[in-house]
This record gives sequence, C-alpha cells and structure tokens, in this order.
Amino acid sequence: MRLVLADSHRLVLESFAVTLTRCGFDLVVLATSPQEAFDQVAQHRPDICLLATNFPTCSGLDVLREITLRHPQVKTVMFSAGPDRELMAAAIEAGAAGFIFRDCHITDIARALHRVCRGEQVFDSAALNNVDRAFRLSGPDGGDWPRDRLTLREQEVLMRIAEGEGTRQMARSLAIAETTVRRHVQNVLVKLGVHSRLEASSLIAQAGVLGRLPDGQAVSVAAGRSPSRRYRLR
Repeated sequence: MRLVLADSHRLVLESFAVTLTRCGFDLVVLATSPQEAFDQVAQHRPDICLLATNFPTCSGLDVLREITLRHPQVKTVMFSAGPDRELMAAAIEAGAAGFIFRDCHITDIARALHRVCRGEQVFDSAALNNVDRAFRLSGPDGGDWPRDRLTLREQEVLMRIAEGEGTRQMARSLAIAETTVRRHVQNVLVKLGVHSRLEASSLIAQAGVLGRLPDGQAVSVAAGRSPSRRYRLR
C-alpha cells in the first residue's frame, strides 16, 4: 500500500512514517508543502495521500480539491488538530475519503488508512453526526433534506440509486468508470447520513423530492411511496 504523507511539520511526518512503515505501508515520500504534496501525488500516484488540513501558505483543502480533480483514483485522508464541523463538511464536499485527528493513536490512524484502502470512508462518527445536522435543510414537506450539499453528479447518482440501478448500470448510463460511480455513491451516503443505498432510497421517498438535475428537470417522488422506476419528470 503506497502512501504519501503531507504536513508542514517535518517531525510529525517522520513520527508517522516510522510507525506506518511498521504497519505495512510503503512510504513513497514525505511532503512538507502543498505544492510538493500535489507534485508527489502526480508523480507517484499512491494509493493514499494523508494530508494535513492546514499549511502556512494555504489550506490543505485546496490540495485535496486538486487531487480529487486531477487524480481521482488517489484516496485522500485529511488529518486535523481536532474535530471541526465546517472543516470536515468542506473535506467531504471536496472528495476526502476520510478525516482523522492528530490526537488519535498512530495505530488507530493506521487502521483507518487500511479501511480507506479497502474502499471504505472513515470519519469520526460523533463529528460526522454534527456535520450531518449542519447539512440538513428544510424540505418541501417540512422534513429535513440535505440535497443542496449534493453536487449535480451526485444528484444524478442518487436518482439512479432510487431507480434501483447497480454500479455497472450507472457507469454505463453516466459514461463514467465503475470506480468513479462507487466514489460518488459513497459521497452521497455520507452526505445523507445513511449507511446503505436502500436507506438512501427510503430517504428520497420520505423527502418527496430529489432535486434539480443538470438538464433542468426535477424528479418527484411521492412521500412514503416505495422507490421504483415509475417516476415522472416534470
């Protein structure tokens, strides 16, 4: 498992490097600046980039956005001095695969990275609950609905989840790779605060409306009705 570590504090990096190497990670490089972090990711294409949330010259979120845009196959995990609802929300929005804290034991960090490499997303549950509450907006039926936090592509994916499409079918429909579909699905589940596609479909039915699609059409689902393919485009 190839790993790039990026933080402005060299001692932090070296401490992480010793333990993570013992835990089976292949340390590609230690980067101490945002530009170096991005350049090393671009050059080595690691499995994971463990990226600090803050650098003296810019936010780590800027680096995360560039990595997500240009190298979406690289899973980026942010690490922060402590729980920060707005920062975690921004990291999720920018495509982070995880968000962990500096005060975690290093072996816990190693376990989190292994989970991310297996395709999971790792966020502190208590902090994530706070993020989920921050995401939720009032829906048309008076219930909570976090649709404004979904990108247009994620709304498309959510619609297709509700219609019962699997990963392969979504990839064909949207003309994107299956790995990209899985990443979008994971982002949707995290943003909605649910744990499965079935729960996401149920939430759509309860909310009563999915949201605005890229072509300007809206998908309407009657509240309480089970998801099916019989949706009306208005």
